[in-house]
Amino acid sequence: MDPTSIAGEETKLKLEVALRALKNRNFAEAAQHFAHLSRTDHTEAMGYLGILYLRGLGVDYDPVQAFHWTERAAQKGLATACLTLAHLSYLGLGTSTDKGKAKTLLLAAARTGHPAALRTLGLVYLGLGRNWRAYARLCFEAASTQRDVFANHALAVMLLGEELPEQAIPLLAWAGTQGLLPSLLRLKGLQNRLGLAAVRELAILPIQSPNRAHQSAIQPFNWEVPSFDDATIRNPRIRLRTYSGLLDPIECDYLIALAAPYLRPAETREPGTGRIVQNPIRTSSAMSMPPNLEDLVLFGLEERIAGCAGYTLDRSEPLAVLRYRPGEEYRPHFDAFDIQAMHQQPEFMRLGQRTETALVNLNDEFTGGETAFPSLGSTIVPIEGQGIVFSNLDPAGDREPLALHAGLPVQSGEKWLATLWFRERTGGRQPAR
Repeated sequence: MDPTSIAGEETKLKLEVALRALKNRNFAEAAQHFAHLSRTDHTEAMGYLGILYLRGLGVDYDPVQAFHWTERAAQKGLATACLTLAHLSYLGLGTSTDKGKAKTLLLAAARTGHPAALRTLGLVYLGLGRNWRAYARLCFEAASTQRDVFANHALAVMLLGEELPEQAIPLLAWAGTQGLLPSLLRLKGLQNRLGLAAVRELAILPIQSPNRAHQSAIQPFNWEVPSFDDATIRNPRIRLRTYSGLLDPIECDYLIALAAPYLRPAETREPGTGRIVQNPIRTSSAMSMPPNLEDLVLFGLEERIAGCAGYTLDRSEPLAVLRYRPGEEYRPHFDAFDIQAMHQQPEFMRLGQRTETALVNLNDEFTGGETAFPSLGSTIVPIEGQGIVFSNLDPAGDREPLALHAGLPVQSGEKWLATLWFRERTGGRQPAR
């Protein structure tokens, strides 16, 4: 065997070892092997190393290194690297923000037929409004033929909207077997409506594959944040208003899927000290989106929510996602901080008070769980995708008494909710760049 063949076999073996370590979640070992291969200009290894730096797996979270290795892999034509580079360029992680470059990279990756790129492009189209929904569906269909889990789920949700449960339920059942929580939640809701026997019977039907060519799904677009001017004003003093259909059901499920692995018991600020502790007034589970989960889809959804609140994301805290199970609640509370407890806290001194709250109901297949404003005598029944926005401060900048609110106990099912809190000053979102 000539030296070139021997070197090629050695490289192949090293890559197999690295991939095996990655599969076994031995991230530090995988990172070491990928780094060694990357220094030899191995395209696939550079792509993986970039992702490990972006996710902080086996190495410290480092978007600069993530961009460096991902860009090198993308220059060699690796589709997964083009997609990751699109996220980094949109967010400005490890590089300057460049939405034009992000669009070009995303479209290029989708044109290769890469399923994750097609799914991502479908979610982008979905966020551009109803006129783009048909293209979103084509993207999901093309990605679903390659067994992309969330694309199958997204297609199923569209089919449910068309009242085609016999086509949707097999897709949900398959995605559920892959561990996708939103699929399991929707199957549970269908069981409540159609009956367990009917859902089981439909779940075993063969999946009807559309077998779409991915090229037909890809259309140039411009990044736009949809405007929602048709707010329902509930109370003018605290600017309490609701927005119907702020997020699409598929977008709601995307947030649930991202958040689910990171939930932990929810915490509150301790009165008098400002320390973050568990408190019986809040019995849900919660998570706060870390920088390494941010992608162009998530960031786009956050931009839309912020727009309804009249803010930009540099004034927001990271998006929080909450889950309430039966009996869980958040008793009456204020989102604005107790200044006596917080005035010496470094975070409060840097960012100031919470000025505005934006909530989005991510599902409605449950009973109970209404959002109540006791001082207003107002209760808002959750509707999937509905936004709820209100001010936390009065005109003088003090905590507004009428902003007292509660998440009433869930009686059955699971309630999922997303929250963005906005502050007086910028700097609440500080991913390393």
